[in-house]
Amino acid sequence: MFRLIEKYSKQIDGAILILGFVFGANLFIFFRQSGIDETTRSIMFGRYGFHFLTPTIGGIVIGVTIFWLEYRFFKNLAHYDRRWIFVLKFMVISGVVVLSVIVLQTGVNIIAWGSTLMQALRKSWGFISSGTFLSLYVYLILLSITINFFRELGNRFGHGIIINYLIGKYREPVEEYRVFMFLDLNSSTAIAEELGHVKYSRFLNKCFSDLSEVLTAYDGEVYQYVGDEAVITWNGDQLQNLLNPILLFEAYSANLKDNSKVYLEKFGIFPTFKASIHCGIVSVTMVGGARKEMAFHGDVLNTASRILEQCTRLGKNLLITDSYAHLLKGNKNMSAIYMKDLFLRGKKDITGIYQPILN
Repeated sequence: MFRLIEKYSKQIDGAILILGFVFGANLFIFFRQSGIDETTRSIMFGRYGFHFLTPTIGGIVIGVTIFWLEYRFFKNLAHYDRRWIFVLKFMVISGVVVLSVIVLQTGVNIIAWGSTLMQALRKSWGFISSGTFLSLYVYLILLSITINFFRELGNRFGHGIIINYLIGKYREPVEEYRVFMFLDLNSSTAIAEELGHVKYSRFLNKCFSDLSEVLTAYDGEVYQYVGDEAVITWNGDQLQNLLNPILLFEAYSANLKDNSKVYLEKFGIFPTFKASIHCGIVSVTMVGGARKEMAFHGDVLNTASRILEQCTRLGKNLLITDSYAHLLKGNKNMSAIYMKDLFLRGKKDITGIYQPILN
């Protein structure tokens, strides 16, 4: 199931949005008509079960419209100030809610009550002016905020991680075969000194926001952000395309180049990143008391972190270990150029380092 979740992350994201509105709209009607007898319910909501059909259709219409706007319209506004984007989103979503209610209410008046179009529009306007609509409007806006909060968590960290957290899969340590990428900003100290800590924070936020745009396309899950570094992971047993970590790095580098004008205008600096990739068995568990978080333990993370240091020394933006290179052996879309053997502190075995080249 989780393999399907990661493979169809965009579709799952859309389904969460649509089903969330369908469930929420029906929940509103359920509480609205609680304690009402059948005769009164027919007077308020019409015949033919429209008290169930209307919120269902309304939830689908609102969810599909907002999902389409996000991927076709809002996505192109990423380089604008976030505060203005929020205001614009709020206005657009409010408009979608109001128009959807008007259209659906008009349709119900025509079909259920046999009203003419003008009569139906007048009744719909009367409903829009009522306290019932105000409570419905506030409810749907709060519902939208709640749904988008959980969608944002899923998009940034991976829907699989969120679901595993909710079902308590990692309350006890579980062994998994994982691929890790350590992604680090080049010349971070110099950039921080030039920008100052506040502007530098905005700069990093923009970098990691751009990362999240390409993350789900390559099944990546963010384990954690540590300063100017992001740790991304893949479940090796569920990773259908073993090249995805490398493809993610290339896609992210291309995304940064596409947004170079925005970075130069806002910060006067164009960011570049270096990365290391390693894989192996780790234990996964929940740690902490009142504030729990998921943690990966094992030598794999230490090795990946130390390989990252070699990027600067070898003058390469991306290095992989022999373990990950072995997974890709025979893959015609990638070649691995041997760089050196590395004796890592605390390890008896030698770690081979390679530079991946996409063919």
